[in-house]
Amino acid sequence: MVSIEDIPMKVRWDIATRSSTDMRQGYARAFQNILNERMVEDVVEAIWAQGGRQVKDVADSLGLPHGNAQQVNDALGIVSGIILGPGFKIETVESDKNRVVDRVTSCPVFKSSKKQNLPASGPCIACKAFNKYAVESLNPNYTQHTTKRMCMGDEYCESIIEEK
Repeated sequence: MVSIEDIPMKVRWDIATRSSTDMRQGYARAFQNILNERMVEDVVEAIWAQGGRQVKDVADSLGLPHGNAQQVNDALGIVSGIILGPGFKIETVESDKNRVVDRVTSCPVFKSSKKQNLPASGPCIACKAFNKYAVESLNPNYTQHTTKRMCMGDEYCESIIEEK
């Protein structure tokens, strides 16, 4: 008889994060079938904003510092990597204590949305809400804004975390 312990941890993690991402997209598709577009956007935004607010709790439980822009960025990257799984790839382009510029070159949420033929606006709304509230929960003195988005046709997503 096979037990869960027989399945390598990496395989379990891959399955869990992929299933979680696909489930979120399933909810988005279900909302589209019963709500108007604006209501779908509002629901998606509210759900992902709440998820972003929880990032500080996860970061604190892992002992991740978040006192300056670099630390906020690092904590967000680690927690996002855990939530989104191994298909999430991010690189830092520019960094100092007060400002960080990052590029996401691979995003499981974007890939899942594309695979399921969901509107490109869904991942953008979700990502923007999640990251805004995650950054502000980690350190209310900082904010994040996005300058490029894969879901809007750019080659990568680019974001800036800086002091308000």
